[in-house]
Amino acid sequence: MSTLALMRLLESAPARYDVGVRALTLGKVDQIRDSLAEAAVQSHGARVLEIGCGTGALTEKLIARGAHVTAVDQNPEMVERARARLADSSPDAVTFVERTASEIDSFPERSFDAVVGSLSLSEMSERERAFVLNCAQRVLRPGGVIAIADEVRPRGFINSALQAVVRGPQAVLAWLMVGSISRPIPDLAAELAAAGFVIHSERRWLLETLAMVVAERRS
Repeated sequence: MSTLALMRLLESAPARYDVGVRALTLGKVDQIRDSLAEAAVQSHGARVLEIGCGTGALTEKLIARGAHVTAVDQNPEMVERARARLADSSPDAVTFVERTASEIDSFPERSFDAVVGSLSLSEMSERERAFVLNCAQRVLRPGGVIAIADEVRPRGFINSALQAVVRGPQAVLAWLMVGSISRPIPDLAAELAAAGFVIHSERRWLLETLAMVVAERRS
């Protein structure tokens, strides 16, 4: 079932973010982060751009696999918590950049081996996602990998109906408290393909409401 309409609420309280996301995803977030890190870091020293690093939970897994991470997030409190979390890491293991996902176009062309994102694209409009994915295409080296996990619209009537039932009250609460909500992505793989990526795999969890897509930039 869908549980991510309250992401905005958790982002407004970084101290509770990790616990809240783990609860909302019924613990699946740990498995998803492991899968993202495995897909993104294919060699020691890989240069990885992380979109929406949050409190650094995925960043930590990327570094543990030997990546050099450029971690981007627009929320200064999240960035500070991520810095604290990774304070003991090697100084060259991670660079934190406080900016929006749409500002990754400022990075040099072909400067990363992988781009990774977790639960961040669903907070954007379709047009914003298209722009960010096109920017990701530009900053990846030829053959580079993009691995994205996010809330998606499930396939099939029953799963879609269950998502709507569960998500409705959450969306109302999120809107009343913070004035915005995330929206399930209709077809994450299709949006990646439209940006020019070659799709390698797609996995789904929680009645198909969470998806991870791994794709590659054409050479």
